[in-house]
Amino acid sequence: MIWATWRMHRSIFLTSIAVAVAFAIWLAVTGTSELNAWAIFTSHHCSIDIPGASPICMSSYSGVDHFSSINAALCGVLPAILGLVLGVPLVASEMQQFTNRLAWTQSITRTRWLVTKVGVGALITVGIVGALAPLFWWWTDAAQRSLHIAPSNFDISGFVIVSYALFAFMLGVVLGALIRRTGWAFAVSIPLYIGARLVVQDFLRPTLVAPVIKVVSPNSDPPALAWIVRSGFVPVGRFNPAPGQTWNSYLTRMINCQGANGVAKPAHSWKFCEALYHVRDVVQFQPENHYWALQAYESAIFLGAAIVLLGVTVAAVKRWRT
Repeated sequence: MIWATWRMHRSIFLTSIAVAVAFAIWLAVTGTSELNAWAIFTSHHCSIDIPGASPICMSSYSGVDHFSSINAALCGVLPAILGLVLGVPLVASEMQQFTNRLAWTQSITRTRWLVTKVGVGALITVGIVGALAPLFWWWTDAAQRSLHIAPSNFDISGFVIVSYALFAFMLGVVLGALIRRTGWAFAVSIPLYIGARLVVQDFLRPTLVAPVIKVVSPNSDPPALAWIVRSGFVPVGRFNPAPGQTWNSYLTRMINCQGANGVAKPAHSWKFCEALYHVRDVVQFQPENHYWALQAYESAIFLGAAIVLLGVTVAAVKRWRT
């Protein structure tokens, strides 16, 4: 059964491996170029915010930034695309070509047939993305030069990308089993995958590990080596906005009080304005040392979702009449 699954889907398996290898070569070449550009940029004491008038600074800064946004986007979408491309046709193509009927006439149950096919596809998906994970980590260090816990790097470094790929794979499999049309299943899977990722990234990830809370003042530095989750003025004695308020509820009043927006009022000090409205400036952040815990929790969410999708797929296949 394993050999039959490989023979039936080997073209898409081999194509996926070839695409991954080509991208790995591209990322290694461009990452090395960006790493060298950073070395020149740093050795000439150039500024990140203002590259400066020096031709060397301008040239090296351009070299650093040339492929960064493209590569970051590709690193973000590749695990999902690989998972969906490998997962969607795994079951849907069987229904379209009626090859499942031949398999079920042999001495093999539907569950074993499905689990074997899913196991082979999942192993290849995890193997490809797992092999790319160290390269993605190296590239974020070589080109991005920012915190791994920052959202722009978190999604393309560490081991969480393997769980993204496996979730995408199982999402494709279950939609293929339910819709039974490869094209439609793939079209539906894309917005569902994006929606799931956004929900976890925007609503769950900031609090998967309890964030560190700090009361700041105008002269204090922002938390170093940290991802700022939330910040704003909240009532004294609280670390979150009061019911019915948001993190920006007091922002306009504080700006007006300090005369920072051009209103015809004398400017007041930060402390005077905080005392006037009985508020304080609070920052909630995830420090860099929370990185691996967040990776583990988020990976568990998507792996758990993949297991649930496997159960749904088994139930759907058992209900097929053909």
